[in-house]
Amino acid sequence: MMRFPKFATHYYLREIGPFRSLSELPAGSEDPVFLDLLTRHQRDPGYRRRYGRNYIEVRREVETRLRELFVARGGKPRRRHPFYLVLGESPWFRDLNANQSELRIPLSQLDPDVTSLTYPDSFVALTRDDKPYYNQVFLLSEVSELVTRFGVPENDHVVPYERYWETDFELYIEVQLWGIPPIFNT
Repeated sequence: MMRFPKFATHYYLREIGPFRSLSELPAGSEDPVFLDLLTRHQRDPGYRRRYGRNYIEVRREVETRLRELFVARGGKPRRRHPFYLVLGESPWFRDLNANQSELRIPLSQLDPDVTSLTYPDSFVALTRDDKPYYNQVFLLSEVSELVTRFGVPENDHVVPYERYWETDFELYIEVQLWGIPPIFNT
């Protein structure tokens, strides 16, 4: 039986802090944090993340569908928009930004009622249909089966940051947290 990671990692920018969501900002937001993130790659070589012009609009559509699929599988989301983590770790995601920080949470501390997974990133998984794991949401109880069936992506280190959006982008298994992170429940 294939072994799978026993934790999930949340990557975030130090200056913004953990467990924030661009999707929660009002449409057309003039929020300086929002505007800075969308254009930072143009002036900061240590910031490699790219957002397209319609990113937030498409992201919200993906999240609506993601939530519907999760509820259909028995999930009980407590938030409109999830927080994002990766199963195990992703050096690629960690190094996407120079000021990236991370929090690791044991899977045993995640509430199955508010935790879903997609293979790979939900943006890719719910906007394509050419792989057997696309257009699906997996439950926390299915991690072992998911990893046994499809493996853990291992090309994390070979996809270049330049033009990564043009690849298959199968770099990690994404974990969506639809509730308060366990580190804030104490």
